[in-house]
Amino acid sequence: MKTEHKEYTITAYTEDYLGLISRINAIFSRRRISMVNFNVGPSEMKCIKKFVIVIRETEESVQKITRQMEKQVDVLEVHYHKNPHLTTMEYAS
Repeated sequence: MKTEHKEYTITAYTEDYLGLISRINAIFSRRRISMVNFNVGPSEMKCIKKFVIVIRETEESVQKITRQMEKQVDVLEVHYHKNPHLTTMEYAS
């Protein structure tokens, strides 16, 4: 059975601590997963950062990554979803 790689967006809310970007990046590097897009900025809540990471992987792999990110001490919450725009483009072709 062929595993299909799709584009997923991972959103993580974290406390604002020095070195957290490196730790998040290490999770992807260890698994040899390349990021399509990586953005970090302030969230709606004070002292909370919002990470938005776009990757192209299988759903099983994305689930493992989000679980591993949640184990980080400074990470408060992690969510993922399939990119709906890409799905629409695939069906339109």
